[in-house]
Amino acid sequence: MDPVTHLSSGLMGGLAARKWFPEAKFLVPACMLAAWIPDVDIFFGDGPEFNLLYHRGISTSFFGTFLLALTLAGLYRLVSRRTPFIKITALFYSLSLTHVWLDLITTYGTQILAPFSNRRFALDGAFIIDPVFTLTALALILAAWLMKRHRHAIALVGMAWFFAYPLANMGTGAVLQNVYAHRLDAKGIAYDHVHVTPDALAPRFWKVVVTAGPDYLLDTMDLFGDREPAAPLRVRRADKSFLRKLGEQQSLFATYAWFTKWPYVEETAPPQGARFVFRDLRFTSTNPIMAWYYQGKRQPFTLTVQLDKSGSIITWSFEGGVSSRADAEDLIQ
Repeated sequence: MDPVTHLSSGLMGGLAARKWFPEAKFLVPACMLAAWIPDVDIFFGDGPEFNLLYHRGISTSFFGTFLLALTLAGLYRLVSRRTPFIKITALFYSLSLTHVWLDLITTYGTQILAPFSNRRFALDGAFIIDPVFTLTALALILAAWLMKRHRHAIALVGMAWFFAYPLANMGTGAVLQNVYAHRLDAKGIAYDHVHVTPDALAPRFWKVVVTAGPDYLLDTMDLFGDREPAAPLRVRRADKSFLRKLGEQQSLFATYAWFTKWPYVEETAPPQGARFVFRDLRFTSTNPIMAWYYQGKRQPFTLTVQLDKSGSIITWSFEGGVSSRADAEDLIQ
């Protein structure tokens, strides 16, 4: 989730907790820091593969956030000595776990069991940037700030909002999943699985990913008047074992196989051998807003590789980073 939403959860939490911490100094800014602190890993990244492996890793896990809450509580006690250590640790841990929740509800997901497991969990309750979600939270914060007599109650409602909205989206997504499956059945289209997740400007737009044999079908549902296209976008599913095989030459490919949820591939055959462009449907959309935004731009998390006729990597690129074995211009020709 975006930093504004994380910080607003901390601000809301600080306003809600103020009644229970009358002796605490600088409680609200400390709570904002506690709600943001799991993103501290962004300062320790070293290249795209490191970011794929470790962003939303241990610092956004149950274990890592507990260590961060303990550390922050210890530092906070230097500022507010009358505040009980266990009590403030519990508050900071709750707010850090709220951060984990807000990351968990996006399709990007997070490694909640790190360092004991690197499995990514995702609940598909909100798009990575959700104006309805965030602006409503900010409006509640403003109301709590202005209405001092009802500040505590409004802030508690605000904290509930951070959980109620994504849960409502999950329920809506489950309903839409059945609706879309019935559409496919009515048209006689064979499929293995239908997955619906919030897209940009949800709850209006919803991304639909259909697994259909060797392909994925990508579509958008519009709750404000669904103008169904003649056919969804059809792409070829990428073979993760092929990516892992390429990972024996360049480790990023094996990492990409682990990271992606719905990887797909486009293949061409230049004279030198073969060229593959890998993407993940988590970061591709037929939503008109996203289509407009990415017009003429490179989609995020795109991995491109050119192989010679023996299957050896000639050159590769990932989000603008290009290997040194060949000129980047050769790769995009």
